[in-house]
Amino acid sequence: MVLGPTARLWLPYLNFTVAISALGFQTAVLYPWHEELDKEFKILKQEHKEQLHLHQKVTLKQLQDLETRITVTEKAMPGATR
Repeated sequence: MVLGPTARLWLPYLNFTVAISALGFQTAVLYPWHEELDKEFKILKQEHKEQLHLHQKVTLKQLQDLETRITVTEKAMPGATR
């Protein structure tokens, strides 16, 4: 497609305007939003870490209870070996 002389004259200015608008949008909107998301992600990561630690403690407690039950049951049953 061939551009007319007027379009060829204004195309660099239009391109510059679009580029400046995009850069302004990135610095004014996207970057602060990125910082906010990063902060929230760190909080979420810490909460997940705490939940995982709690789950591991509960699982360990359940395993210890099972071990205790097995030991008691083995002592109650004569002739049972492990």
